[in-house]
Amino acid sequence: MKKIFCLGAFFVFLVAQNVVDGIAFKVNNYPVTLYELQSLEQTQKLSPKQAKEQLILKVIKMQEIERLQIIADETMIDQQIQAAATMKGISRDEFVANMIGSGYSYEELRAFYKEYIQNELLTQRILSTNLKIVDEKELKKFYDTHQKDFTLPKEVVVIQYASNNEKLLAQAMNSPLMQIRGVEKREEKIALGNINPQIAQLFADTPKGEFTQILNNGGAVLAFYIKDKIGSTTLPYEQIKPMIMQKIVYERKDLILKEYFERLVSSAIITNVRN
Repeated sequence: MKKIFCLGAFFVFLVAQNVVDGIAFKVNNYPVTLYELQSLEQTQKLSPKQAKEQLILKVIKMQEIERLQIIADETMIDQQIQAAATMKGISRDEFVANMIGSGYSYEELRAFYKEYIQNELLTQRILSTNLKIVDEKELKKFYDTHQKDFTLPKEVVVIQYASNNEKLLAQAMNSPLMQIRGVEKREEKIALGNINPQIAQLFADTPKGEFTQILNNGGAVLAFYIKDKIGSTTLPYEQIKPMIMQKIVYERKDLILKEYFERLVSSAIITNVRN
């Protein structure tokens, strides 16, 4: 009787292993397991067809990342975790502890941000290849019909926060009335017509009384508190053509990405192993 029970338990184990390790389908010879398919159906409340489509797209993206040799190194992952912590107004250690407390392991957290960075870099690469599709006539028309988007303050009064340590900078931004050792503050008035248009746009887009995002400046990290905005001016067309091009492509972002991946999916070899 004991022997029969052991054989029965072993059979159940084999069945369970078969569900976990069994291959549902392949995408360009890359296997996707039944376990992945069923897990996505359950966690996202998807139909088998929807789950399969999402997993096919995920594999296609992964294969494109490998083909284009897009790398998210450890430093980039650390910076992304720090940026996420800064957005929440807490230290990196507090952010990591909160995520672990929510059920994620540290390895899973890093894997998540690695995938996030790779997908962002892939998106940038795809969009950059579409810049050439925008002609001069379209650029000028966009500029003429979106004057408001290119009208900036003539000057901004800012308080520059600078440090060699991003964690200290984040602390100073969270407690602006405190003097944090290792963070230098300097008030200055900046004429936006004399600086990089993208930085000028950043100052214009950041509301008065708030900080810009943290910027990397060759080893040092900076953030600017927008104290005041003075006057208004429209940036010259020739000066901001690259910015206009980026705006047009960004407006088409979803369509560009959709068409790009649809082409890859349609040309992929999908092999169904199990229905």
